[in-house]
Amino acid sequence: MSLPKISIIGTGALGSTLARALVSQDVILKSLFNRTESKVQDLANELAISTHGIFPKSISELGSLTFLTVPDRAINEVAQKLSKLKGDLENFTFVHCSGNESAELLQPLKLQGATIASFHPLQTFTHYSGINDFKGIYFSLQGDGEVFPQLRLVAEKFGARTLEVTKEQKSHLHTAAVFTSNYLTTLLDTSVKVGTGSGLSEEKVKNALLPLVETTLKNTSEQSFADALSGPIKRGDIRTVEKHLELLDETPELKEVYCVLGLRTVELATSSGSLDGTTAEKLRKMLQKWV
Repeated sequence: MSLPKISIIGTGALGSTLARALVSQDVILKSLFNRTESKVQDLANELAISTHGIFPKSISELGSLTFLTVPDRAINEVAQKLSKLKGDLENFTFVHCSGNESAELLQPLKLQGATIASFHPLQTFTHYSGINDFKGIYFSLQGDGEVFPQLRLVAEKFGARTLEVTKEQKSHLHTAAVFTSNYLTTLLDTSVKVGTGSGLSEEKVKNALLPLVETTLKNTSEQSFADALSGPIKRGDIRTVEKHLELLDETPELKEVYCVLGLRTVELATSSGSLDGTTAEKLRKMLQKWV
């Protein structure tokens, strides 16, 4: 199977990276569109794409497969506008890349004969992202099943994998991804600020903590979460936990976060047999006071 000509609407962090990745794999990128003309102009010049602009004027400007890499709030609006272009959409496929929204947002296009799907990369993208950021990741697939073989081929060209999900599974997976990526970044930022309370600079604390993060991720990839767990709760070190809570007295909101995560850590440590019942109960009572 070969891929058809492709168009991309939305050239932000994800759309631009997707465009570069497709061109790097010798896939024909027919056209690019973005509401900010200067952004799409720069990318089109870089990739030598002659058909580009703010929005397609007709379906003749679109490839058989079009990716909508626009913000979630804009997906249905863009679909509505596309559905009003003159021409038959029966042989066209439209795919959005939202993590939380289902393919049903593209229903206006389906009513005009197109096939629709969602193709969400479980990866974080910024304007510093490169084509290698697709390698080894998963894309969730949801929508019209006949589209999936083409989308799997796109993923395979990037060295990525795919996971078919229902509409409900998609939302759960995306929520999990927010915890894993977005909130991890926030947690690390918070951790650095806690570490600077003794007078150390943010740069020094960040540099000291990052190797710990890297080893933790390595351990969780190679072991179960329970086996990879370390730290005072797993050891049943009640006095250390008490000291941490005392240190966080001046930031009650962080103290609450520490306790919420601490209670979950008690359960994880208990499930692996690391904590005896008596120590686990003492830790629970201590932590529950602040939740």
